[in-house]
Amino acid sequence: MTQKNDPQSNPPNDEANDIPLEREGDTLLPTSRRSFLQSAGLGSAALGLSAAAFGKEDPKTIQGFDEVETNPNSSKVWEPVSDRKVRVGIVGYGVCRFGAAFSFQDHPNVEIVAVSDLFPDRCAELAKVCRCEKTYPSLEELVKDDSIEAVFVATDAPSHARHCMEVMNHGKHVATAVPAVYGSLEDADKLLETVKRTGMKYMMFETSSYRADCYAMRQIYQAGGFGRLVYSEGEYYHYLDRQIGSYKNWRVGCVPLWYPTHSTAYYVGVTDKPFVSVSCTGSNAGFPVYQPGANQYGNQFTDQIALFETAEGGASRMLMCKGTHSKGGETGRVFGEKGWMEGTTYHGSMENLPNISRPPLPPKVEGGGHGGSHGQLMNEFVLAIMEDRKPVVDVIAALNMTVCGIIANESALKDGERLKVPQYTL
Repeated sequence: MTQKNDPQSNPPNDEANDIPLEREGDTLLPTSRRSFLQSAGLGSAALGLSAAAFGKEDPKTIQGFDEVETNPNSSKVWEPVSDRKVRVGIVGYGVCRFGAAFSFQDHPNVEIVAVSDLFPDRCAELAKVCRCEKTYPSLEELVKDDSIEAVFVATDAPSHARHCMEVMNHGKHVATAVPAVYGSLEDADKLLETVKRTGMKYMMFETSSYRADCYAMRQIYQAGGFGRLVYSEGEYYHYLDRQIGSYKNWRVGCVPLWYPTHSTAYYVGVTDKPFVSVSCTGSNAGFPVYQPGANQYGNQFTDQIALFETAEGGASRMLMCKGTHSKGGETGRVFGEKGWMEGTTYHGSMENLPNISRPPLPPKVEGGGHGGSHGQLMNEFVLAIMEDRKPVVDVIAALNMTVCGIIANESALKDGERLKVPQYTL
């Protein structure tokens, strides 16, 4: 059994908008937008639709969004590096409302030029939240606007790579929600080629990279406080006994480690090094949508645990679990020859630690969800453009965090056979 993602199955402009789901027995099936609108008068109970199916679910009820911080460094003085404004376009305002969740609209060095979403009502709401008057009906139209120099792609995961390439091919920098690619090694190669050819800046907004613990681990590792990492762990728990509505139901039955970056950041995001091989096992918590024939991926795994060999010759255990009752969150640990770390407490031989606190944010920018990482990611992207430098989670880090999960899934389908993992470099 092999799961494949066919990029051609998506139309050119499929932004991250949730499509209503209706229940047939224990299986959630897609309902066309037209038939949904025609039937709306029957009410949600008559249709058997969840709140998420209508796109009315509060993002704060989705695991990860509940971990909201105000500016975690509000006592520190933020100093601008420039008085210029980066002219940004934002695309996508689906069930997670990511388009406005990273506070681009609150950064003093950002001007929101235009926004887009396929659904007119959501496009209008995104424009209102971002305090922007110009809207476009699709990403493909927005990227033609010559006044825009950078775009945040908050669309559906299967379209991230294609949309990012479209943006860069129009001479614009791009930031994207995770993951970088969705089940496609071919897309990974094309994305890297596009970054190299265009010279545009690319950043993936991997939240774990700017969680307080992972960020601190990175600072200490770069300063030599761990030495070689002999072992590391990354864990992403997202209990899904129900399904979150999504564009073309891409979330329904999705393969766990096609969405691995919240875990894999606890090695790749700490060291800037890749994995080189993997053995993975998968399991099923018994949810109906993960039974044979119940989802578009042919996927039967609710949970996957991968044991990676790292570029340093160490071992790394990375997991994505949807079946652990009510549990959510992202966390990790690193163990090196000179020290180890869990949370933000370092245990090791280094006496003079580097500054492990995250950078100060502008006064009106909140840390936001996923442990206060949202504002940090956005600020890093803006600074990378203004300072003309590589962002922390660039295309290499993004691919090394993402593609390893695709290979891990293939290993799970082969009863844990150890497989080589592609390694990406510029």
